[in-house]
Amino acid sequence: MEMVLCERVGVVLQPTKGSWDAKGVAAPIVWCEDDVYFMLYQGWEKGSGLFGDGSPRMFGLAVSEDGIHWEKHPDNPVLIPTEGSFDELGFEVGSLLMVGDEYWLYYSGFGADRKLRIGLAISKDKKEWHKLDSNPVVDVGEKECWDENGVAFPSVIKMRREFLMLYGGYGERSMQIGGAISGDGKNWAKFEENPVFTQRGWHEDTQCTFWDAGIEAHHAFIHGDHIVMLYEGIGRQGRYSIGIAYSPDGIAWARSPRNPLAGLTQTAVKQDMSVVHPWLVKGKGLLYYSEVMGASADATHRICLAKINEEELEPSRERALVYSLWQKRLVEPNGAVTSAIYTLAFSQKTIWLWSSTDGVVTVEADVAGDDSWHELSEMDVKANSLWHSHIVDQITRLRLRFRPRGSAFVSAWLAMSK
Repeated sequence: MEMVLCERVGVVLQPTKGSWDAKGVAAPIVWCEDDVYFMLYQGWEKGSGLFGDGSPRMFGLAVSEDGIHWEKHPDNPVLIPTEGSFDELGFEVGSLLMVGDEYWLYYSGFGADRKLRIGLAISKDKKEWHKLDSNPVVDVGEKECWDENGVAFPSVIKMRREFLMLYGGYGERSMQIGGAISGDGKNWAKFEENPVFTQRGWHEDTQCTFWDAGIEAHHAFIHGDHIVMLYEGIGRQGRYSIGIAYSPDGIAWARSPRNPLAGLTQTAVKQDMSVVHPWLVKGKGLLYYSEVMGASADATHRICLAKINEEELEPSRERALVYSLWQKRLVEPNGAVTSAIYTLAFSQKTIWLWSSTDGVVTVEADVAGDDSWHELSEMDVKANSLWHSHIVDQITRLRLRFRPRGSAFVSAWLAMSK
């Protein structure tokens, strides 16, 4: 019998009539500190709070002793837009990181040009926030780029030596996820491989059947040897749902075949209700998210809670996974190497590769997981032909090395099953 992943608890934070958050409360960022729970959330008074339509979205603070019953701070909102700044029309969701004794809040801001950019605000006490003078820390892409119209929903992880950011990008028919790296958490460089996690189709196409034909990053965290990302996707009906994805490094990603998560809405709920903005309190099994009461842009939002089985947030628990290693990656004749994927839990492994030019592909294995790589096989690849190799050996990690006979655009996947 398959383990139940989520069990809905119910609504834990609602709009307050006549207040600054009378229309909606959403995008919870929750953590536990000295047995007390804290929540940063966005709220707005009227309209959708987007692009200057109605009142701007701002951030508030709430406190709880059990993670279920919450009290809003009397001095809310604790973070408001700055006139003439990149965030003058309001905020969107972000993530929180402890750096020393400081709280670092990465968030999205709406500018006068109606584009989203990513900024950083820092606090010592969770109530007074100081925005970086150098904001925004991540800007939109160049014209005709996948993120030319906005960058948003930053989820930041402190790695061993640097900071990793996963963020949503918007362009022409594009709602996808990219990555950026930083040595200090303030100065960021986007990945050359962007976007690293791609949408499936486009949600406005009448023939599209995928639930995540437009995707947005929300909460990514380290879990064992992997990065786990809770993300949201939009389907053709305009309905948003929440899913799980896995990565060894923030570059190569695999969707959980159990997506989207079930059990987050009441059984008799209207089909136009969406769930968005997932945030997990690790070690507590508490999944917070926003529930959208309707399909229109100005629908009321409220914050809900579900219990989640954290033991199930392991790629090894899945029956099958498909990792996207490269998506039309430009590879020069000196060659390139894909991410290394953990494969020990899967008996069947098939690697696929397509290249726009001829080349040589090498399958490399780290058998014991001690970073000792050796060659399993080496084969020629013909241009515009789909090469594949099936592997049944017990191997801890696999990767591909490809050397084209000229500059090439290359795509590669690793499919695994038990």
